[in-house]
Amino acid sequence: MLCLACISILYSCKQRDDYPSFDDEVIETTPTDSIPDDKEMEPVTKTIMDRTDLIKKFQVDSSVMLTTGLVRTHIRYLNKLDQPVSVQLLKADLSTNAVFPTIMSAFDDYLYVSQPIGDMAKYNEKRSGGEILAAINGALSAAYSYIKNGRQINISTTNIKTKEKIRPFFAIRKDGTAYIGNCVDTTKFAFETFDLNQFGGLVSGTDWVRYRGHSVISTSEIVQATTSIGLSSNKKTLYAMVVDGGNVNFSVGMANNDVATLMAALDVYDGFVLNSGVTSVMVQKTFTMDNLNPIVWNTVTKPLTVGGAASISGIGFVRR
Repeated sequence: MLCLACISILYSCKQRDDYPSFDDEVIETTPTDSIPDDKEMEPVTKTIMDRTDLIKKFQVDSSVMLTTGLVRTHIRYLNKLDQPVSVQLLKADLSTNAVFPTIMSAFDDYLYVSQPIGDMAKYNEKRSGGEILAAINGALSAAYSYIKNGRQINISTTNIKTKEKIRPFFAIRKDGTAYIGNCVDTTKFAFETFDLNQFGGLVSGTDWVRYRGHSVISTSEIVQATTSIGLSSNKKTLYAMVVDGGNVNFSVGMANNDVATLMAALDVYDGFVLNSGVTSVMVQKTFTMDNLNPIVWNTVTKPLTVGGAASISGIGFVRR
């Protein structure tokens, strides 16, 4: 006969029936992405379909007018390889004078630091001259030049002669007009002189996709999330586009040549990629019912990191 102490020891050593087995295979389920049936196509989506072969199968789109002259359109489709693509497109009609672009910086300051775009919009709104309704990422780090409120950050004679010589830039003149330019002096791109002091804001990018009405062919075939900006020949229509990427279940992204094709369909005269990868993000101002936090800048894209990776600069779209 076992003593009570021995019985207690045996009982305490017994494995519970619900004790987990760490050898069991963990089955992960992918969240279902429900796409509603959409039989009405937005005009901008139809234009892209009519003028390009980017969209093999249209899935869904929607447009929202943020203010007079500023419309955001979300387009989802399957590309030529039957892969999902999600595009957020901002169209700003600058001729209305109701909306204008502004260059944002981290914490609305001149520091060599970065900040998520939603937070950046919040910090920059006070001195923007109006109300920031939407924003996109600019440069990733201080390695890229920019101008904020007329102050030149990381711009020097050395940079202009080297780094800026191979980079396009988006700028806002002190009279408020938008401008896309470059310092490239090659047989491919005509050299264009400019005075940095004429710009109140500037942010440089990475790769040309449209130059003076012609598409720029890229040797890179990397498909990824990307942020780009384009301007019409009369400088009255400004497009900002963010393509989600890196998620085979939602959006694989887009290569530079496809960005060029899409912008050509929209009659973009000059356009370039601002940045790509985890930094690509678009936010939109949203009013909430929360008295403690009545205004937020919601991330309307779906970056791989929550809110998107931090950037040193951005471009905001402001209602006067």
